[in-house]
Amino acid sequence: MAFRFKHFTVEDDRSTLKVGTDAMLLGAWADPGSVRTILDIGTGCGVLALMMAQKSNALIDAIDIDQPSVDQARENFGKSQWQGRLTANRCSLVDFQPLSGDLYDFIVSNPPYFKNQLKSGSNKVNITKHDEGLSVETLIKMIPPILSPIGRLAVVFPYENHLFFIKVCKDYGFHLSRQLNIHSKPGISAGRTLMEFNRSVNKYPMTTSLIILNDHGIFTDDYLTLTADFHCF
Repeated sequence: MAFRFKHFTVEDDRSTLKVGTDAMLLGAWADPGSVRTILDIGTGCGVLALMMAQKSNALIDAIDIDQPSVDQARENFGKSQWQGRLTANRCSLVDFQPLSGDLYDFIVSNPPYFKNQLKSGSNKVNITKHDEGLSVETLIKMIPPILSPIGRLAVVFPYENHLFFIKVCKDYGFHLSRQLNIHSKPGISAGRTLMEFNRSVNKYPMTTSLIILNDHGIFTDDYLTLTADFHCF
């Protein structure tokens, strides 16, 4: 199925990671700024990498362990106006080395996080989304050697387990700098949280909240404002 954004189109029928709310929120919220290089870990169909390309002038590498996903990400990149800045490769993070030899300034990831929850019948999806083959600890452990000293990491994670993620990051020298808690509707507990980390200790990280839908099932103004550069409403 083709998903049409304002400035690009994404096909995701062969990818283990589809276009979804998590990617839309993280891509819209993440702020690469004027960085030179970006890495998208677990790119799937490439939607996060494309969103980062729209928001920056950086060179962007995208990796995934699933070859059909990588093939589809390459196709999506090739149809975009930023194809010269986007590269997709099949690679495990454990075996990954920066393609240019330089450290990355910004890393973005929609990591595996359904550990101990009901699994899909698809082994490919299990590996991608159920913390099989790449645990949270392994993910964070692999980042220091490839992230520049002033680099940043942006992720989306289930709110109920986000304190565990923050602790693992702290164990490897990364500290929370800002956080956006996502509520599907008013009165509903946060289901996801968006987090950005760097190596500087911040005693008071910026923490805010966003509600996606109002009581009538209509997108809130906050959600529309956040995703305005991407969504075609």
